[in-house]
Amino acid sequence: MTVPQRHAWKPPAGEELVARAPVSFATGAADRVKGRRWFRDPERRDIQGELPGWPAGPTYRLRSRFGPIAWAVLTAAFLIGLFALVVASGSNTPSGGFGGSDSLGGSEDPENEEKDFPVLWAAPGTIARTLPWELDPARRPETDVTHLVLTDRRLLVLGGLRDPRNPWEEVLWETDLSTVATVERRPFSIAGRDFRITFTDGSWCRLTSLEGEPLLRHLTAG
Repeated sequence: MTVPQRHAWKPPAGEELVARAPVSFATGAADRVKGRRWFRDPERRDIQGELPGWPAGPTYRLRSRFGPIAWAVLTAAFLIGLFALVVASGSNTPSGGFGGSDSLGGSEDPENEEKDFPVLWAAPGTIARTLPWELDPARRPETDVTHLVLTDRRLLVLGGLRDPRNPWEEVLWETDLSTVATVERRPFSIAGRDFRITFTDGSWCRLTSLEGEPLLRHLTAG
């Protein structure tokens, strides 16, 4: 049996490639949602089990409120003790801070960034529900990668293999640019690299990319 040859994707004749970057669904950064993500409908029900073709993935719960509070108390006690030692030794107060969501500043959307962290918001039959499961790093093999591709006509998600000795990619999803209503940066995120794509039917997804700046410049232009 002949194995079909698969290569790097190129737009067809007459269509222009504008930008592309590796992407995945975002991950929560605030204390209660750190390391987590959810897939919701407008009633905030978890819909990952309803998404066609999606394999099983992890089920997350909000982190306990006690954890961040306890950490804040311990940090405060440590800083007080450290300050007392500094004063006693006559040294300069050390600079620097401690990690945590406080370093992110204030969220403009706490319902979706601190109390919950949906990366898919989609009623039945909407565009966001058609997005591929390969965007989820918790489901995708480590050897695979997904790219968001912008052309002068479409927005596409490509899936492929990381191995440079046998690279290949295929179209996992696509939509006409006319279905994209807005693309917004979401600065309350890990390294400020998240962005949200809202479609004309009101559904949306929240993605992240370490190398997405050229892509975002085009998507958010105007």
